[in-house]
Amino acid sequence: GGVSGAGQGAWDFALTTDGSMLGVDGLAIGAGYGEASRDGAGATDDDHWTVFANYSAGPVTFGAQMSEISSGLSGATAEETEAWGIAFNINDNLSVSYGERDVDFDAAGGTTTTEKGEGVAVAYTMGSMKIAGNMNEVSDNDGTAGSTDSMTEIALSFAF
Repeated sequence: GGVSGAGQGAWDFALTTDGSMLGVDGLAIGAGYGEASRDGAGATDDDHWTVFANYSAGPVTFGAQMSEISSGLSGATAEETEAWGIAFNINDNLSVSYGERDVDFDAAGGTTTTEKGEGVAVAYTMGSMKIAGNMNEVSDNDGTAGSTDSMTEIALSFAF
């Protein structure tokens, strides 16, 4: 499933299951790992992994995820991510959710910059119409200290 340059290869896999295997209704868990080969002097393979868990009870769903991306290039920046979110279905038509994400950009020189992001979303459905909105903010965007970004979106959709 990975993408690589000419003459290079990549592979990855994921294992997921619902809670029935563990006797826990509402649970979903999973893990994945992959590598992409690199050619060149001093280069080793890129590797990445992730693990997640989601738990739903009644109208509430909580999820968490951790992942890491390590480049095989000498002097490259590694990324470590921790994220969580919670969603609440107020009724059959209205839902709200909130989430946070921290991404540590570990530079080869020992400097770490943490990107911090958070967002909130609301969605209302009536028949074939849905109106949804979300607001997201991030600081130290893409590992660049002092940079910020934000996004607000309102969407109206119809199903025919």
